[in-house]
Amino acid sequence: MNDTLKQVLDNRLNRPVNRRRFIEGAAGLTTLTVLGAGGAFADGQLGGQLNFFGYDGEQGPNVTKEFLAKNNIQLNAAFAGAADETLTRFKTGGRGSMDIMTMNKDFQRSVIDAKVELFQPLDLARIPNAAGLFPGFKDANWLNRDGKMYGVPMIWGDEPCVWNPDKFEGVPDRYTDFADPKYKGEIVLLDDPFGNIWLFAKSVGVKDPSSLTKADLDKAVAAMMTIKPNVAAIGTSLGDMADIMIRGDASMGLGGWAYQTIIAKQKGTTLVTGSPKVDDRFFWSDAYAIAIDAPHLDNAYAFINFITSPESNAALATELGSGATVEKAYDLLTDDIKKLYDYSIVRQPGAGILSTQTVVPNQQAQGDIVGAQAWVEAWQAFKVA
Repeated sequence: MNDTLKQVLDNRLNRPVNRRRFIEGAAGLTTLTVLGAGGAFADGQLGGQLNFFGYDGEQGPNVTKEFLAKNNIQLNAAFAGAADETLTRFKTGGRGSMDIMTMNKDFQRSVIDAKVELFQPLDLARIPNAAGLFPGFKDANWLNRDGKMYGVPMIWGDEPCVWNPDKFEGVPDRYTDFADPKYKGEIVLLDDPFGNIWLFAKSVGVKDPSSLTKADLDKAVAAMMTIKPNVAAIGTSLGDMADIMIRGDASMGLGGWAYQTIIAKQKGTTLVTGSPKVDDRFFWSDAYAIAIDAPHLDNAYAFINFITSPESNAALATELGSGATVEKAYDLLTDDIKKLYDYSIVRQPGAGILSTQTVVPNQQAQGDIVGAQAWVEAWQAFKVA
């Protein structure tokens, strides 16, 4: 693999669920002030260091500022551009120095299923605020094994189509239908190999679009190529996608973000969301976890408990334009934020499609199933074609 391709792979791996990276360039994100949040903390003495490794923004710098100061905790944050970087760091000298981690549900599920050492089972008695999670997150099957929970969900969401209703009344039934010439010069995509390829693999009928053979991958990319003449731009972030549509340089975003409608509203433009009724969309969720041999365990538990309070969770969801995972946090959201996501999904035990759907491919090839590198190479070829 050449250096350029390796850098692309490192930067894009698991990117569909990295909220902070995706919102770069999205001006006007609001922040809620957190007052009196947190409830009970850990039994031990708080203070000193706390090491965070995960997606930038999910450490909640604005949300946790007063909590950290009050408890004399110094948060040391380092950021992963890909979920697998957490496991790599843990295995290459990080064990014994890592406390809190964040990553997406697909990667968490794969680590737990493989019984790879990384997460420690959580003592939920030390995270009393976790009792307030929506029913779908209390028994999240991607975090629960043998009655033990290995993470606390913090945010969730989906990736719908976003468009200008002055140009189009709705979306077609399938993503492959965007090849229609009426969309010429109107489509904007996100620079994301996994989300785009997954959507088109689903559209061409692959049973599990996260596990593709070389033939499946070629078929998905061939379907993507049919819409290429209609693609006006490829956004570098979800915020960039919003700006492109707000400027009028494109009017239909595929694999977008519901919060783009609020960004547009703040700038005097109307955008709406929806999904092809046959192909639908994909979903994601991120969670907090604690590393095996975490050196600052009391601080870690207290931090997760604080940020899982209704007030903190509402503030984090608002800041990241995402869905809240705590039931009472929903009531603290503004009406605009509440309407972004379908909360009936997480109000049901098992969390429905969040439990059953996998988007991110395996990093390594497994038999006939190609790995993430093949997806990245295919995406790069699509962009330059």
